Amino acid sequence: MERLARKIRGGAIAGLMLAALFAAPAGAPAQCPLCRSAVQQAGDTTARTMNLAILVLLIPPVSIFCTIFAVAYKKRNGGGDDEDDDRGLEP
Repeated sequence: MERLARKIRGGAIAGLMLAALFAAPAGAPAQCPLCRSAVQQAGDTTARTMNLAILVLLIPPVSIFCTIFAVAYKKRNGGGDDEDDDRGLEP
């Protein structure tokens, strides 16, 4: 399980790095028309702050998805670690 958690953590970090790498410049249009008009009227600092806020708000759903995926993956494969604990309990 530790190995799977390490893989998931590495994938999440790689995804965030790719998102930061391919992020649009600070003056680019925002996600919705209301946000776009707010960013156009404000300066570059506000645009950078909004981009950072979008990345921060992305973290909880991604971590919830990864947790659900890890639990489902472990359930599908039967856990693997519990096999040694059940040995010798059957009559």
